[in-house]
Amino acid sequence: MKVAEISPTFFGKGSVVGGGERYALELSRRLSRHAEVTLVTFSRGLERTLVEWEDELEIRRYPVKHLVRGNTANPVNFGFLKDLGPFDVLHCYGHPQVVTDLCIAYASIYRKKLFVTDIGGGGVCVSTYLSKIGIDTRRFIGGFLLLSGYSAKVYQPYLGRVSVIYGGVDTDFFRPLEVPRLRRVLFVGRLIPAKGINYLMEATDSSTPLRIVGQSYDQKYVDMLHNLAREKAVEFAEDISDEQLVREYSSALVTVVPSVHTDVYGNETTGELLSLVALESMACGTPVIATHCGALPEVVEDGVTGLLVPPGDPNALREKIAFLLDRPDTARMMGAAGRERVLRQFTWDRVAARCLKAYSGAGGS
Repeated sequence: MKVAEISPTFFGKGSVVGGGERYALELSRRLSRHAEVTLVTFSRGLERTLVEWEDELEIRRYPVKHLVRGNTANPVNFGFLKDLGPFDVLHCYGHPQVVTDLCIAYASIYRKKLFVTDIGGGGVCVSTYLSKIGIDTRRFIGGFLLLSGYSAKVYQPYLGRVSVIYGGVDTDFFRPLEVPRLRRVLFVGRLIPAKGINYLMEATDSSTPLRIVGQSYDQKYVDMLHNLAREKAVEFAEDISDEQLVREYSSALVTVVPSVHTDVYGNETTGELLSLVALESMACGTPVIATHCGALPEVVEDGVTGLLVPPGDPNALREKIAFLLDRPDTARMMGAAGRERVLRQFTWDRVAARCLKAYSGAGGS
């Protein structure tokens, strides 16, 4: 079986760096152990297609020719279509997006198996306009491989083609290190309003060390965060390696995922479709305080692997943070339970097995 994993954005320079991009890369790596897999993706700053190899995985990075309305998550380059002929399966990450629309058309013409995983985001494309006149291009997609039960709710008309494959963690890499646990709270993720970081900062004071690790994508919002950080024990770290990230998880007492359905500016969000950050933290033996937002309650077991609070509620966050900071033994037990849960359900081997089962079971688009 020859499989093209097609992600409009890439976990690396010249693209978007977030959980969705890491998801596509990590799943492609694991699938490449069981099938002939090529990760097809797009990067700004390239003059020609760049082909790289990571063990069995081929990575083809195509130049971005255009960004629809300047949206970095919605690139355009028709050139990749000419290289799709040898593949039996096309697996796209994201919808609606121009790249996925092109794959829908290609798979329909050439009778390829076509799957889509919704990783959030997306942008304006032909599907967007067709939906306004009652044409849903999702009916041309062979199968939807989704991150969570929460994500699957959007696909009720297509439940016969839906498989919830969840997401995974490399548990050999993301593991508890032999480092001291500090009395410190950790946030990991993109610095964007949907992550609700402002509510976490409101929940902490000068006696609560908070470490914020993530890339800046919204300068207005980042300026707000720096203003909130004044006279508080807050540290920002933007560019860190994966090795450093494991150390961050392993040395924190608790990781907080404060995502919201409505951000501080009043904008509605899709909510967390999964949360690789929560899974990575749990794999490192660190409990998670998360909001009842999107799929987070499917990942974090309240009172077992962490604690759940209402979104956008700094008082509830403050209470739960104080609870764990005052009870390091409880935090340690929750962290251990979290790692056991990841090993049981959220490894990339398990995700890849669900994915391959879906590839084998569906017919042509």
